[in-house]
Amino acid sequence: MYFYYGLSAAGPRFQKFLWWKKYMTAIQLIQFVLVSLHATQYYFMDKCDYQFPIFIHLVWIYGTFFFVLFSNFWVQAYVKGKRLPKQEIKQCKNGAAIYTNGKHHENGNSINYVASTSNGSAHHENGSAHMGKMKKA
Repeated sequence: MYFYYGLSAAGPRFQKFLWWKKYMTAIQLIQFVLVSLHATQYYFMDKCDYQFPIFIHLVWIYGTFFFVLFSNFWVQAYVKGKRLPKQEIKQCKNGAAIYTNGKHHENGNSINYVASTSNGSAHHENGSAHMGKMKKA
């Protein structure tokens, strides 16, 4: 799981290596079901001398709560397909491709993040672009 987080944080170059994201989410859903089931056995035991039963309740709540959250993510991302914005490709006058990946809101203003590529290499000035135009320093 942390390897996945590391690759996803490494940037868009590594997105092609994250094809197993759906399977990682499925494994986590199974994990939360198993944690909740394991904690539930306490409620069916005649006598359990566990010193602090509050922790068993918290573990059960933890497993159930995260199962609900990850199930919602599963439905939004893989059933409805609404999790990530669609990427659009536009052509510039000089033949370079522009990839836009949705809108970001910064200080209440709507801006498009644009990465311009020409000959396969990314070109960024000052690290950001507003409304398809490069922001100068």
